[in-house]
Amino acid sequence: MYKPLWLPHFGRQLKQLSKKYVHLQEVITKALHRFRKDQTVSLGDNLYKLRLASKKDIPRGKNKSFRLVLLVLETKSALVPVTIYFKGDRRDMSVRELNDHLEVILTELRSYEN
Repeated sequence: MYKPLWLPHFGRQLKQLSKKYVHLQEVITKALHRFRKDQTVSLGDNLYKLRLASKKDIPRGKNKSFRLVLLVLETKSALVPVTIYFKGDRRDMSVRELNDHLEVILTELRSYEN
C-alpha cells in the first residue's frame, strides 16, 4: 500500500480547481488510497495517469472528467501527485508540459527529503 505525499506545486493546482469543483480533493484522496498500478495507465518512468470522476461536481462519468498524473516512489512506498487537469477544459497535456510539472515536483521532493 502506498501513502500519498502532497507537495506544494500540486497543492496550488488543486486549490485552483477546488474553487470550482468543491468535492475534488475528497475524490483524489479516495483514489490515492485505492491506487493499484495494474489498474492505471503507465506513462513510463514510474508515472501513471488516473481517470477520476467527481459525480457530485460533474454529473457524468470518467470520460470527460479529471486526469491525475502520479509519480510512484517504490523505495518509499509513496504516491506523489504531479498534476491534475479537467478533460472538459483541455484535450491532453503535452509531454513538455508534463515534464515541466515533473521537474518542479522532483525539485520540491529533493528539498522535502533534506
